[in-house]
Amino acid sequence: MEAPGPLSHRRFTSQYDQGLPFIDRLLRQTRELSWLMLQWMRKGRRPIALLVWPEMPSRRAALYKVARSMGFELTNQSRENAVLGIRFEDKTEKLLTFNPPQKSSITWWNVACNDIRKSTLESAHNKVFGYGMGVEPTAFEGKMVVKSDENAVHDGQVIKGPLSAVSLRSDAVYQVEIQNTDEKGRHFDHRVVYIKGHIPVVYIKYKQAATRFTNLTEEVILLPDSNCFTEEEKRSMGALALELGVDYAELDVLRDANSGKLYVVDVNPTPWGPPAGLSHEQAEVAIKKMATTFAQALRESSK
Repeated sequence: MEAPGPLSHRRFTSQYDQGLPFIDRLLRQTRELSWLMLQWMRKGRRPIALLVWPEMPSRRAALYKVARSMGFELTNQSRENAVLGIRFEDKTEKLLTFNPPQKSSITWWNVACNDIRKSTLESAHNKVFGYGMGVEPTAFEGKMVVKSDENAVHDGQVIKGPLSAVSLRSDAVYQVEIQNTDEKGRHFDHRVVYIKGHIPVVYIKYKQAATRFTNLTEEVILLPDSNCFTEEEKRSMGALALELGVDYAELDVLRDANSGKLYVVDVNPTPWGPPAGLSHEQAEVAIKKMATTFAQALRESSK
């Protein structure tokens, strides 16, 4: 997706990726304009703005749904009534220079999040938790996981080590196989929503063995709270987010059944959600929880 060019107050709706088909862009702008006009009629003014840059999230993004729940305009255009900006760049390695168009005193989140490669996450995980997932594939004996260093590829495979040096992939990481199966033999992980030091939402995602490294789920459950983690584990996840320059993201977290250790295997600052498989009612609960926490974080930042 291309980043928008220089922006001003003159554009009424957001600017959408020029790489999209014209009819697609027209539909998005029409949808946005209709929503803005409805809000204007209800409130007698333009909604408060939540800025995003350089990319404009789709309707599938969790941030889009949270903004709508809060009654906020989500836009990549400068607004005088903007209260927060969020760097939204769906790439593993981000732009080297983050230079958003809004020239004001608003706070921008995720500005320091430049790199979410698996190898970068591994270094941060070792620093914060005191242990990581990585193994030396030419020396490790037994089952291990190989996956692309690039984010969101979902190509993990269980292989057996040790490997020969000539067979190693330069674009991959090699990790321990985390034992995360339930009594039915399903693999499961926790999807953790992180918002500026808070964890308002945790899902459990269950998968069959054949799809354990993909986004295909058999069942998704919204937990009532984050008590599945200790206070120390929550602090460590917050410290990991800080180390990676993250203010808002979703984390994929696995607990190893043998050691009890917690592993954060993925950090996504541009998540879609709530995840497919969650009921409509539970998805609404999750969105409202996120919206409440966003509002709380805004109040805390204004003190």
